[in-house]
Amino acid sequence: MTDVLTIAIIVVSLGAALYSLVTTFRDRPMGWPDIAAIAVVEVLLIVQAVIAGIKIAGGEGPQDSVTFVGYLVGILLIPTVGVGWGLLERSRWGPAVLVVAALSVAVMTERMRQIWTGTGG
Repeated sequence: MTDVLTIAIIVVSLGAALYSLVTTFRDRPMGWPDIAAIAVVEVLLIVQAVIAGIKIAGGEGPQDSVTFVGYLVGILLIPTVGVGWGLLERSRWGPAVLVVAALSVAVMTERMRQIWTGTGG
């Protein structure tokens, strides 16, 4: 993992959550801008997975690589499942699902950073 990519994922995730929160408060269903915001998050997560996979294969990474890889695979599913669920829920609660998904990605990314660096117990 790289610090720049970690910060980018957290910032973009929080931005996507904020945008979807505004959509929720406007009492609108999820639209293309909500999907585009979470898609950017997904692309960043894929880049992170590739970089982390290369580093782990090269002998770098955390001592507990099994837990890290579990987070790495699990986090890739969150935006996709969030969009699917949000599209099924055509009320204001569709974008609210994306808020939860984006916040989950931000928290999990920070936890992955802690696992990678060996901090945070």
